[in-house]
Amino acid sequence: MKMFFSLLLIANIAFGLIQWLLPYEQLWMPLDAKKIPVAERLQLLSEPSDSASLASLVKNEPEISTKTNISKPLSTLVVEDTSDKRLCFTIGPFKDRSKALEVSGRYSSNSINSELKSSLEKEYLGIMVYIAGHKNRQEALKTSDKLTAQGIREFIIVNDPDKSNVLSLGVFGLKKNAVRRVNQLKKLKYTVKTEARYRERTIFWLYYQQSNESDLQPLLREQDIANGISQIASQCT
Repeated sequence: MKMFFSLLLIANIAFGLIQWLLPYEQLWMPLDAKKIPVAERLQLLSEPSDSASLASLVKNEPEISTKTNISKPLSTLVVEDTSDKRLCFTIGPFKDRSKALEVSGRYSSNSINSELKSSLEKEYLGIMVYIAGHKNRQEALKTSDKLTAQGIREFIIVNDPDKSNVLSLGVFGLKKNAVRRVNQLKKLKYTVKTEARYRERTIFWLYYQQSNESDLQPLLREQDIANGISQIASQCT
């Protein structure tokens, strides 16, 4: 009997040791359940961790590039400035060449080179009132004698290449004066004609240029401007 109790005591002690040494899950859970992996405990970033686990965490995360794309400095490009830095001007018109040279001297004294050019242009004189249709000079003189007897003494015989033996009764700068003379002659039963008259004349211009980085040089006087001379910006050529 004592032997039986002794064996029972030894068995209880052995069972207690087994329970104390082995975890409950391994001792009592079925084999299939033991195959299910235990969920890993989440670890906060604020908690301390050994270097090996931290390296593993970083390895599994997508790589974040910390490199900054710094472009290499471009080589300095030397670009030629092709913009036109000139200011060009035309001064005129001058009816008198000596006057043009006098103004040119003012620019030259200020170290500004100018160029003198001339051109042939038509100058408007006015409206000529005349009587045509004479075959020769004698017929034109007979008409002039009749006009003198009627109180009109201002006339001249004109012989242009396209108008021969024409009796001109004047060239009028104002149209109203020409109309007055025409009406006067029509009342005297004359066939009168009118025509705009021009004459060719040589006029002069000064051309000069300067840098647009320097101050403009207006060297015309008030009297020059009053005489119709001006300084005009022009195309540089």
